[in-house]
Amino acid sequence: MREVARRANVSVATVSRALRSPGQVSSATIQKVRSAAEDLGYVYNVTASDILKGRSTVVGLVVPTSSSTLFGETIHGVQDVTAETGFSVIQGATRYDAVTEEALIDSLLERHVHALILTGMTYANEDRIRRLARNGWTRVVVVWEKPGSDPGISYVGIDNRSAAERMTEHLIALGHRRIGLIVGPYSRQARVRHRLEGYRDALEKAGIAFDPDLVMERRPDLLEGREAMDSLMSMEVRPTAVFAASDLLAIGALKAARLRGLSVPGDVSIAGFDDMNFGAYQDPPITTVRVEAYRIGQLAGQIAVEPIGTPERSYCLDCDLVIRSSTGPIQPTQ
Repeated sequence: MREVARRANVSVATVSRALRSPGQVSSATIQKVRSAAEDLGYVYNVTASDILKGRSTVVGLVVPTSSSTLFGETIHGVQDVTAETGFSVIQGATRYDAVTEEALIDSLLERHVHALILTGMTYANEDRIRRLARNGWTRVVVVWEKPGSDPGISYVGIDNRSAAERMTEHLIALGHRRIGLIVGPYSRQARVRHRLEGYRDALEKAGIAFDPDLVMERRPDLLEGREAMDSLMSMEVRPTAVFAASDLLAIGALKAARLRGLSVPGDVSIAGFDDMNFGAYQDPPITTVRVEAYRIGQLAGQIAVEPIGTPERSYCLDCDLVIRSSTGPIQPTQ
């Protein structure tokens, strides 16, 4: 580091700040230091620095999948904040599996990460995650979920139940009474269960009996959406509207409708959830629930890099319905 300082004509402390906390120095100084370090083949040893300081500057981030553009936006939000504060991110994907989630958490804790950012809580690991938050030796932030009225844990999420209720109410207002639901793994994840509960709440308020046969539990991907829609459309009395509680499921459902020669929304209305960027480019564009995925990541990153022992902070972000042409009034012949 001393050689880098001499080459860049700055102090050793400035080199340390430029490489470890770039937000504390000017962009011109950062460029000089990085250029000198590159010329000398110097690589800053973050692990050694953390050991000397007695604290970690690594944040562990666990998401269901890294292939989704939606969770990708949350990842970008976290990374943008941590990069500004000298923290780095280790990321892993659970593929919606509780055993994989547990293994990832173990691996991250073994590395003594400063914070864990978790996408919701599976029922299998919920008690453990709450204990981690209470123990107070690592920051814990739950994202994409509002975990109860008194969570005792930091979170940046949305009210999944309320958002799903509002979307179902939109379909009911269009005259639909037989509404299918294609939803993620609600038997394993609370945030997905809340979407099912919101759907049921809207039906109950409208005096519509809940029919479990109209609910399809699927992994949120295109193929699962298509297969679930096929099942719904094969019913003797098929639904006139389908709420797919994920845009990936909705686009799969739209494909199934097209393959059957059904008009959307003439024969069946389809709604999604998440407002993934390509939903607006479908034919027809998908009605959906808009979620501020990048903002979720930003706020989670800000909480994660705070000192251990800082009180919990919680944010419940608003969700807007985005009404597009994949949903429409029920037709007289339906």
